[in-house]
Formats: sequence, structure tokens, C-alpha cells
Amino acid sequence: MIVLWILLGLIALIFLLLCIPVRFDLNYNGETTVFARYLFLKYRMLPAPEKKPEPKKEKKPSEKKPEEKTDEKKPNPLLQQVKKYKEAEGLSGLLTLAKDLLKATGTRFGKLLKHIKLKDFDLYVLVGGEDAAETAMLYGEVCAGVYPAVSVLLNLTNCKPPHGRVSVDLDYSVKEPKILCTARGAVRPLFVVHHGVQYLLRTLLPFYQKFQNAGKPAAKPAAPAANKKERTT
Repeated sequence: MIVLWILLGLIALIFLLLCIPVRFDLNYNGETTVFARYLFLKYRMLPAPEKKPEPKKEKKPSEKKPEEKTDEKKPNPLLQQVKKYKEAEGLSGLLTLAKDLLKATGTRFGKLLKHIKLKDFDLYVLVGGEDAAETAMLYGEVCAGVYPAVSVLLNLTNCKPPHGRVSVDLDYSVKEPKILCTARGAVRPLFVVHHGVQYLLRTLLPFYQKFQNAGKPAAKPAAPAANKKERTT
């Protein structure tokens, strides 16, 4: 009985920890910086912390002869499987599989976005260039792409004005476009784990099985057992 209570306590503790939100801060100014905070812990995700170089150890001279290096490269198993799938299903089948996978991934990621709460989002895009005509066309294309995309993102993450801001400016004196972005938000690990498991079981696993079974004959269903009874005379 005590063991059962201990297990229930551990499950409740894990569930409580998964419900505590992870907060993140994103900043882009030519380089992306992302910090994540959980309880009293803070971790820099991007750029990755540099690892300290390990001290070099002096190599003792060995009596063994150095092995001859060969220029032969081992074939990539993923590329071989892609080639095998293409031969079995054709190029159209491979492209259809990739399109379906991307579509399912986008759908699952969109569901996860609904659980991410953006508390502050600010995107500033400055369009510029040497050619005035090309720069004006680029400005129109950027506006047509950025504003609808950011609007969808803010709606999914429930970030409303004045916390969600986006601006696209045009400056002919600037030679290259510039992008500045800052974002603050939070997400509960429980939703990340839930959608991650759902994505693994319902999306990746079926696509992986279909990808691996390319060219293999489909298993024939077992013949139903005869339920006829012998007639007695």
C-alpha cells in the first residue's frame, strides 16, 4: 500500500512539474538569441553554449602499424531508402509522401501553437536596395507575406495589440533588408509532451512504416476459417 501511495505521489509531482510553464525570450538582430526559464533555472538555447576545449593528451608511440585509409565511403542508408522508394512508387509517389508529411507536421504544429502564449511580440522589417523599382516590388511582396503570416501567428498564440506589433518600412538609402524581432512567451511542457507523442505515434510512425515497406508485397489477409458443420445422416 505504501508503494502505491509513493507511485501516486510521484505521478502527481511529475504532472505538477509539467503544468508549470516554461518561459522563453527570443531576440533576433542579425543573430538569434533564445533564453528559456523554468522555475529558478535559466538556460541559453541559442546560440549554444561553447564547450570548453579538453586538454590534449600526449599520445604514446605505439608499435602497431597505422591502418591504410581507404577512400571508399559508406553508402548513406537514408539516401538508399529514398532511392528504393522512388523506384517502387515513382517520383510522384515520393513527392506525395513528402507533401503529406509536411501537411501533417504543419497541422500538428498549428495545434501546439494554440498552447503557446505570446506575451509580447515585435517584428520590424526594413526593406531597401539599390534599384528603386525592384525595391518597391520587394516591399509589396514582403508586406503581402509578412502581415498575413504574423496575423495568423498572433491569433493562434492569443497575442493581441498592443502586445503584438509588426511593421514593414521602406528606405531606398539602405542597400540590404534588415529584420529585427523580439518575443516573450510561455508554454506548458504538458502540451509539448502530449503533441510530441501524438506526432510520433500518429504521424511519424505510419509514414516511417510506409517508407520502409516500399516495394515489399502487401501481406495477404488470412483466409477465414470454415464454420461449416458436417451433416450427419
